Amino acid sequence: MGKWAEKKETIPQISYASTAPELSDDRRYDFFSRVVPPDSFQAQAMVDIIRALGWTYVSTIASEGSYGEKGVEAFTQLSKEAVSRSHERRRRTAARGRVEVALAELREPIGVELLLRW
Repeated sequence: MGKWAEKKETIPQISYASTAPELSDDRRYDFFSRVVPPDSFQAQAMVDIIRALGWTYVSTIASEGSYGEKGVEAFTQLSKEAVSRSHERRRRTAARGRVEVALAELREPIGVELLLRW
């Protein structure tokens, strides 16, 4: 969707699934609109839930690409006050065994209350 949206043509586009924050740039995508909120709204909802449950030690794992990396970035920025400590890990597409090892490493520190996978 992104490459299509970058064209300088004046063809209105409405997306039912694009959540990437870059698409909110009206100067770059002036004929683009979406019917779902950007990923930053999802990050805020997660922070609100974590705060409501009283969790303070959260580890995150981001899948490779805009959704995972930008999602964790937004979560990290929004959760600075709510989360006292966190570990972060990014993963490239990998074999199942390697993903399981990464998940085990993120769960390892004593006190981890939530492993957030984006």
